[in-house]
Amino acid sequence: MNDNEARRTNRADARREAIVRAARSICLDKGFSKITVSDIADKVGMTRSLFYHYFADKDAVADAVLDDVIDEILTKLEHWNQNRETGNINKALDDMVRLLRALIADESPFSNRMVQDGNAELYIKFIDRAADRIADYIGNTTVRDFEQLHGLPITNVHETFFTLIVGLISLIRSHQNISDDTLKQVIAQTLHIDDYIG
Repeated sequence: MNDNEARRTNRADARREAIVRAARSICLDKGFSKITVSDIADKVGMTRSLFYHYFADKDAVADAVLDDVIDEILTKLEHWNQNRETGNINKALDDMVRLLRALIADESPFSNRMVQDGNAELYIKFIDRAADRIADYIGNTTVRDFEQLHGLPITNVHETFFTLIVGLISLIRSHQNISDDTLKQVIAQTLHIDDYIG
């Protein structure tokens, strides 16, 4: 790739990112079902036809917005994973409960807006996609490390974590006063690692 092609690619990436950020911002203000392509294009300062150069339609932007939010969640998870104490299962579970609560709190305005907007389908798509990517990440990092140190007391790792993540999100959202200790016990029981915690 020559310098001109690289500059065009960088400019295109920046415009695409600007569209995603604008759509996300507008979604928080007025809900995704009420957003128009013109709203997004106006906020970015581009024409509708230029918008369509980057995205086929509003639904394609919605997918990109979901991925943007999930990327932020995974960045926090990666930070936790890089700084965790290998072998300290008690601390890892405590950290995971705190991280899960923080992630839910951080993305609540986004999720709540989808639900208030009557766009439950988009919310479910978001939760499913987030759980899928988080389960992949945990399976390829934390679980792999646990297996090397202790063996693996569960099978169907991805499916178990997907179910656990979706269930915990629902549990915390509908029972906000549930204790951290109870959440930790639920995780340990589901993963069959009760014997590793004090």
